[in-house]
Amino acid sequence: MAYESAYPAAEQDGAAAGGESTTWKRSKIVPHTSRLKVGDERTLDILGMETQVRIDGFRARVLIDYYFHNPDDRQYEGTFKVRLPNEASPYFLAFGQSKTELEAVTPKKFKQAKLDDANPADEAKPADHEKPTHKTAFEPNAIMAARQASWIEPKEARIVPKEQAAYAYGETVRRRVDPALMEWAGPGMFSARIFPIAPNKVHRVVIGYDANLTAIGDDYEFTVPLPEGVPSTEVHVAVASIDGVTTKVQPEVAADEASEASYYSFSNPDGRQIRIRLEGAGATALTGSDQVGDYFAAQVTPQLPDASDDGAKNEGAAGAKPDAVFLVDTSLTANPDRFNVWRKLMRAILENNRGKVERFGVVFFNVESFWWRPELVANTSENVDALMEFTDTLALEGATDLGQAFDRLASGQVDMSRADVFLMSDASATWGTSDPYALSGRLAKVGSSLFAYRTGMTGDDTSMMEHLARETGGAVFSVVGESEVAAASTAHTAKPWTIRNVSVDGAKDVLLAGRPKTIFPGQRLTVVGRGGLAGGAKVDLELARGEEVETVGVPVEHVLSSSLTARAYGQVAVGQLEEFLGSTRPFAEAYARQYRVPGKSSSLLMLESEEDYKAYGIEPKADAATVRGSTVRNQVVNALDALASKLGDPKAAFTDWLSRASQMQGVGLAPSKSFLSLLEELPAESFDVVAKPLTCRNRSWEPVSKELREELGEQEPSYDTVVADAKRRLEKYGSDDALKALSSLVEANPADGVLARDIGYSATEWGHHGQAYHLFRRVADARPWEPQTYHAMALALAKAERANLALVYFEVALSGKWHGRFGSFDEIVRLDYLRFLRKTSDEELHEAARTFAKTRRAKLADELGIDAADMVVVIAWNTDRTDIDLHVTEPSGEVCYYGHPKTDSGGRLTRDVTQGYGPEMFVLEDAPRGDYRVRAKYYATDRNRAGTRTKVQATIYRNWGKPTEKVIRKTVTLEDGKEMHDIMNVDVKK
Repeated sequence: MAYESAYPAAEQDGAAAGGESTTWKRSKIVPHTSRLKVGDERTLDILGMETQVRIDGFRARVLIDYYFHNPDDRQYEGTFKVRLPNEASPYFLAFGQSKTELEAVTPKKFKQAKLDDANPADEAKPADHEKPTHKTAFEPNAIMAARQASWIEPKEARIVPKEQAAYAYGETVRRRVDPALMEWAGPGMFSARIFPIAPNKVHRVVIGYDANLTAIGDDYEFTVPLPEGVPSTEVHVAVASIDGVTTKVQPEVAADEASEASYYSFSNPDGRQIRIRLEGAGATALTGSDQVGDYFAAQVTPQLPDASDDGAKNEGAAGAKPDAVFLVDTSLTANPDRFNVWRKLMRAILENNRGKVERFGVVFFNVESFWWRPELVANTSENVDALMEFTDTLALEGATDLGQAFDRLASGQVDMSRADVFLMSDASATWGTSDPYALSGRLAKVGSSLFAYRTGMTGDDTSMMEHLARETGGAVFSVVGESEVAAASTAHTAKPWTIRNVSVDGAKDVLLAGRPKTIFPGQRLTVVGRGGLAGGAKVDLELARGEEVETVGVPVEHVLSSSLTARAYGQVAVGQLEEFLGSTRPFAEAYARQYRVPGKSSSLLMLESEEDYKAYGIEPKADAATVRGSTVRNQVVNALDALASKLGDPKAAFTDWLSRASQMQGVGLAPSKSFLSLLEELPAESFDVVAKPLTCRNRSWEPVSKELREELGEQEPSYDTVVADAKRRLEKYGSDDALKALSSLVEANPADGVLARDIGYSATEWGHHGQAYHLFRRVADARPWEPQTYHAMALALAKAERANLALVYFEVALSGKWHGRFGSFDEIVRLDYLRFLRKTSDEELHEAARTFAKTRRAKLADELGIDAADMVVVIAWNTDRTDIDLHVTEPSGEVCYYGHPKTDSGGRLTRDVTQGYGPEMFVLEDAPRGDYRVRAKYYATDRNRAGTRTKVQATIYRNWGKPTEKVIRKTVTLEDGKEMHDIMNVDVKK
């Protein structure tokens, strides 16, 4: 059957010298693409970028200078977002105002001004041996020194524990001084909040990162992406010399050869990338040292015993199974490049294994999941063509919920007893739970091995893939280009070997990246450790398969001395420690600081002065001594022993967080003894929230507007376009479809707490309380010092009929030492908490919670001081540093607001909240008859932020605390330039 696909076929990114194809062709969504946004819609112009690259064997270090211009007369706080290559690890961030002064900013004038800054007229031109490519500074101190003459008071970020960094940043911005915060925003995406962006000035953001080259056979390849729309681009590349290895560069340019390296320079190069290929690099190792000691890092591909076995004798549980089930990601980040690869790979797996794969099934997923057909179908060419035709109809949008996709597999709808699972996804869990062990626990219910595929495209969450594969006895295979599809399609059919140990003579703390438990033929391993490598060194693997035990030695062909080695070890070490933060957090943070590795435990934070760091308890630590006195292998073994029964356990995760929260700045939880006793009694299932699955009525492109479709193709959905589209779908298809539309904003901005809170409000308004809880939980994880989030979580859980956990989060909201700027927060929480306890039956609560609730009800009623009220109005909003004022006009015309907080009829308003989120509350116990007008005044917003939408969520209780109680909820989006916004009118009749 022939048909024309709606998606262009997956293409190659050109060919290497000699005609051999290389990596997949990308769309415009490439690494190094950057944005400096000062609101939902506003992006400052990029004037130019200069990229310095150093390549040592399989490792690269990249340093990029971005130049942006603020043409406005106002100062901003901005969000700098940059896409990095897959598995790239930032190590450096600096920000400052450039000395470049331009009356009229044009690319030509900017470039000349930048050159003048770099080469003052009174300095002699550098000699040939001092060309920029030869003397590039890549270490932090040297980077700052090299730019000192062309910046005005530049500031460099340092590694700080994540929660401490986020709190210090928020409080510093509130004081209107100069911080920046760079956080992991999802695989391949880092986000830096930067302040101040001065008016009418050119600003410079410098970011440095390390990344592994892409292995293609015995070669390594590195691409330097050239984003579109950059007026001025300079690229300088240095490739370390290795005996017997040939370097090819495209586009071709003459090399400046030196004994230690080859140097290449490009000025405004044509095309979309520069490709550097190291031919014949094979098994390459790096060696280096720092104040801790010596290190090595290597990449090897072991030749396994029976590697030539065609799989005929490998049938059974450990070999290929006769059924294949594909989990295919249709989220925004699959659009369009990955989806094209998944289609090609699915066809290859089915066609190249037709004698082994008898039946197949497909689950498509984003924030929802569904089976292509309700049963497994025969692996015939007709069925494969039918599948390909169906994939043409699917819209690629929304966030990624791995958990509900695994639940779909485990639902029993399709027989999975003889199936292998093939994950066609970047594995970045941006919706629902993202806890790797919680996810692998849900996948374990399926009982199948999972195989995943590394495409080399930006955004692959390789650590998640490796975790899921490791925990199910599967593997992660490379499919970075057309040439690897055939091998990848059959790689799972071999019977794997179990890795029992890895060692290198003379080395300690030898680690395998990803901690794989098994290895399949052709798998490449990254091995790091502490200690040097002598000539003729090899990596020894002790392997087992059934009763067979083999030791395989993998010789290292090339050994190169490199200053990149220590951090190559550090990146693997931090990644493994961060798997077990419940046990290893102090060590993870120490290793992250020592090796400058931001991630799940730590962020890059930039403050104004050393005094500012000290004010938040951020001071130098003896990290080198901590590293010298420990090994990651021992820490991981100890963590597995200590946490074996707790990994993936939601109760254990909560109690660990509660313990840490007592020490967090701005939180200081002090739970009562009775509450702690209650937590001990509650079962683990009380802490597990599985949201009701979404079921969308339309999954095609038909309801998607042309404007949004174009934005989704660029993976840059704008807030206004998405919201307008969601509104249309809400009216036509319902709230499930509308929420899927909104979730594209989360997929594109997974670390944006304002967006998550905003969409959480929408989910609440539409009755998707379980989905709202998970969105609010992400906000709480990132910003634990904001008590409104726990209040929102408690309310969502109550509506989701998760009474025990709702009670827990009400207690959390009342247990903290919150900042005074949050006003009468405690009083408002008490009102909602008391209402919840009065309406919750004993049957809904665990036995231990019933006694606790009874005592708590009496105490809350006494603290609140009111038993019932004719009218209660509560407002809260989604943006920080924003002043929204509640105004209630009574029938008499008297207005209750912050300037007149008590009315003659007895109405009263809680303390005015002027710095963000609310809540504010109006209470009238005995309301006179008549019409009450409820309004919100948009009094003030953050002067440094442009365009971010502020939404007010209003809850009006009629006859609060009485049998006739009624509740009305409404969300209103506030408009810029408009002060007073109507919420609703309430008619009181007695």
